[in-house]
Amino acid sequence: MLGKPEPACLLIADISGYTAFMASVESDHGVDFSAGIPAGFSIVCKLLDGVIDGVQPDFEVIKLEGDAVFAVAPAASLDGRGGDVLDRLQALYEIFRTRREVARAARDHVCTACPVVSNLDLKMVLHRGQAIRQTVGSQTELLGPAVNVVHRLLKNSIQAHLGYRPYVFLTDAAAEWLHLAELGVEHREDYPDVGPVSGRVVPLGESPGQS
Repeated sequence: MLGKPEPACLLIADISGYTAFMASVESDHGVDFSAGIPAGFSIVCKLLDGVIDGVQPDFEVIKLEGDAVFAVAPAASLDGRGGDVLDRLQALYEIFRTRREVARAARDHVCTACPVVSNLDLKMVLHRGQAIRQTVGSQTELLGPAVNVVHRLLKNSIQAHLGYRPYVFLTDAAAEWLHLAELGVEHREDYPDVGPVSGRVVPLGESPGQS
């Protein structure tokens, strides 16, 4: 079943460094985990739990995508509330950072892979556009060009160009309606399939006034 197109705020919160973590786990534990489930897995689960809890209730979690959380909110519920939205995302990052620091301080690691969890960080992309809900059985998917754009933006040059690791990338479409068009640092990405996408990058772990 397909719903009608509706303006939505689309958020992806992605744990960066996860691929390196998984490579370390496979190297130390093997592909069959015959020596047991690595302790780092439970830490990653706690980090993802914190992200899921942190985006709610403003955003509805649509699904987990490996190391990323994809969530949506009706655009009308967030328009003009940019300060509140950023406060929530900054608070979410503090939860993430606190849980990561607890993992960093643990002394029960028995391999070189699990401590790599302490190098994980969080990046977020927030975009505004039309989205269509598709329901198949009990599963809900979001469709539309805006959904493609927000996913493309996870692969970007922000860290290379700006040096930011934890950050929120607000596309111009999101920043304008959130009344955050002057916040952060201007940035643009170009993709062969979705074209140029401009927006504002706000570092996480800082107050908006510090950016």
